[in-house]
Amino acid sequence: MGGLGAFLKKQWGVVILLLGILAWAADVIGPQVFILVAVVSVFYFLMAAPLRCIALGRQGRCRNNAQGLLRGCWIREHKWQGLKALRGAEGESQGPRSALIQDRQQMSASLGVAVGVLSAIVACADFIFK
Repeated sequence: MGGLGAFLKKQWGVVILLLGILAWAADVIGPQVFILVAVVSVFYFLMAAPLRCIALGRQGRCRNNAQGLLRGCWIREHKWQGLKALRGAEGESQGPRSALIQDRQQMSASLGVAVGVLSAIVACADFIFK
């Protein structure tokens, strides 16, 4: 599998979201299909995007590889601790803002979730009011 295949295997949610936005803007797909595309891409960023673990440990944030903003790394205690980190239970210095802007990958995944949710809201409004 070459460079493009490896990229598509890791970043399929980004590709789906971008192609969905372009297809919807060109009026190739309707809002019903685009809502599905947005939901799938948000699921990708939350559960499957290749990121770093954001679980909080004794020595700061975990730096192991993880999948998605909510799922943790291979350490059993870090599974689903991303949800706790995003909730901000530990205080301002360790809250959701520091977890989401930990590095470039987290920022792009957070932006992907925001774009996906906003796109789904706009597509729902388009579907309802047209």
